[in-house]
Amino acid sequence: MSEFEDHFKERSDEINCALLAIISGENLLYLGPPGTAKSLLSKNICEVVDGYFFYYLLTRFTTPEEIFGPLSLKALQHDDFRRKVDGYLPTAHIAFLDEIFKSNSSILNSLLTILNEKRFHNGRDVIKIPLLSVFGASNELPDEDENLEALYDRFLFRCSVSCVRDENNFKELIFGDADSFKPSFKIPLEKIDEIKRVSGKVKIDRDVEKIILETRKEFLRKNIHLSDRRWKKIVNVLKIASASMGNEVVDRSMVLLLQHMTWDTPSQKEHIRNILIDQIISGGESLEKLKKDVTDLYFLVQRTMDYKFPLPIRCYQCNEIFDTSKKLGVHRKIFSNHMYYDPHRISLNLRYFNYPDLVKVLKEEYKWNFIDNTPERSRSYATELVDLKERFEHARKKVEEEFELLKKLFAENIWITENDRIEVLNRYEHKINPLQEIKETFRMIESMLEQNEQISIVEKMSSLEATAQ
Repeated sequence: MSEFEDHFKERSDEINCALLAIISGENLLYLGPPGTAKSLLSKNICEVVDGYFFYYLLTRFTTPEEIFGPLSLKALQHDDFRRKVDGYLPTAHIAFLDEIFKSNSSILNSLLTILNEKRFHNGRDVIKIPLLSVFGASNELPDEDENLEALYDRFLFRCSVSCVRDENNFKELIFGDADSFKPSFKIPLEKIDEIKRVSGKVKIDRDVEKIILETRKEFLRKNIHLSDRRWKKIVNVLKIASASMGNEVVDRSMVLLLQHMTWDTPSQKEHIRNILIDQIISGGESLEKLKKDVTDLYFLVQRTMDYKFPLPIRCYQCNEIFDTSKKLGVHRKIFSNHMYYDPHRISLNLRYFNYPDLVKVLKEEYKWNFIDNTPERSRSYATELVDLKERFEHARKKVEEEFELLKKLFAENIWITENDRIEVLNRYEHKINPLQEIKETFRMIESMLEQNEQISIVEKMSSLEATAQ
């Protein structure tokens, strides 16, 4: 990876997918405009496999003989339609077919069996071929009327290749000697077989199972459809990727690899990527749900302790005016026998009520969203606040532990690029931002409850004074 990344700038995803496709035995497609080094990168990566490499540039006029080998004249003498496949695609360990979608129908049918089943129909025989992976490259997606959907579906890995963007990388590209690059290493076929054998023992973490199932549901909701066969292949790739790192379990950092195996058009890539990142960081209690519950309690307490009246209320005895339930609460606790005017009073029809009747009129007759502040209600708010704080501490501890675990997993995962690591961790930091907002809301709720407690103390003192008099 490091050697390729030093020579092919801004191609980390393409390099990782290519190497992972080779060791997992899956096919890969590079899709992008001409001049983006699709062919050069493909050829160089295919050459790292310690086996036979077959390359061909397809055109509309390419014949099956050029890909699968010429007909055997000797076999024809015995009425056997057989090809001499030595040195052609059926005997290759790795292959690169440039302009893959320009293949004609006479080549297409044989390619479908080769790509999916790694078998080739040679005359009356169906032979198992040693092919690990086929790399394809194209400047554009096939048109719907070309009947190439089945061929396109055979490429599990798909990379949308664009031009180099960073100016320093561009400078190194045009003034450097990347075209002369030759890999200095080979991947032994035996090593690939060993990784595949070990991957059979790799387990899928239950957390990963849950993420994949939730991702599938989200894909269906967004009208993104993947076949059962494709899902099965994806899980196998995750196990092989884990095995190649010496891991015995597929952890959640591996889920991000789905972004290279689940899109049909490049326009879906970013949307799918966001879905996957959201799923990866959604473990534990939802902070958004906790934040909503805390906010609901805040507004409930506020409505009870400091509700803004639509119309002012006036005291019948002292003529004092109140525009909030907080002011009215202080007054009525000091002067429990005072009466209050109807806030919708008409000069010729004055009405006034004691406090309980006023509350009933405001709520039932005028539909004010007013909650009477009683000691029982204040105690229930305090109890709910304690419960929410316990949930908060549990969630805080869980997300912080999870954040540290994610940092560790992504730091150790060789298949995830640095840009992916940074984005996931930044997104997670954004996710835990509600923790501070929740703490501030707790503070405001406690402040209102403390003020209400002070009002209760004033009421008790007034009651004592009245008794003493």
